[in-house]
Amino acid sequence: MSTRDRQRIGYSTLVVLFVAFGAAIMASNALLRGWRVDLTENQLYTLAPGTRSMLAGIEEPINLYFFFSDEATRPLPSLPTYAGRVRETLEEFAAASDGQLILQVVDPQPFSEEEDRATQLGLTPVNLGAGAESVYFGLAGSNSVGTTDTIPFFEPDPAKEAFLEYDVARLIYNLAHPEKAVVGLLSGAPIAG
Repeated sequence: MSTRDRQRIGYSTLVVLFVAFGAAIMASNALLRGWRVDLTENQLYTLAPGTRSMLAGIEEPINLYFFFSDEATRPLPSLPTYAGRVRETLEEFAAASDGQLILQVVDPQPFSEEEDRATQLGLTPVNLGAGAESVYFGLAGSNSVGTTDTIPFFEPDPAKEAFLEYDVARLIYNLAHPEKAVVGLLSGAPIAG
């Protein structure tokens, strides 16, 4: 076999390997789409079965607005880290909702329409110290009938971080079920009002 034949075989092999690699990537994208694996130590991004059940029961779309002042919080290392955790949790909620949760992440700049929208939805800025800008780090949601609910500020407290899924699920449940249950009392005893 001549050197020229070896080169052709080598180039042909490279082309075949390149095409096979591209086909394998396309096949994995098609077959593994939507698969999610939580490899964190405490399963931080795995939603509880009750939360998944609640998300499956949402009948009408709910808009969620995550307001976080990204630029104003850069000097504080703990706040952007926790904001990333909150954002990823909200993205997990949206992914598990089968399209019923519409998540919008907003960085409200001072004196902007986004800041006006945050105020309109009931969020208030928090001043983190002397000379620091006021920041937004909250969640607002609205449903199709115009009901709104908010989590005004996510405190980066490790004790409260454990309740992040519960707080977000409660907000979504309140928006998915805006009617409140009416409880009556029927008694023969004289009860003065």
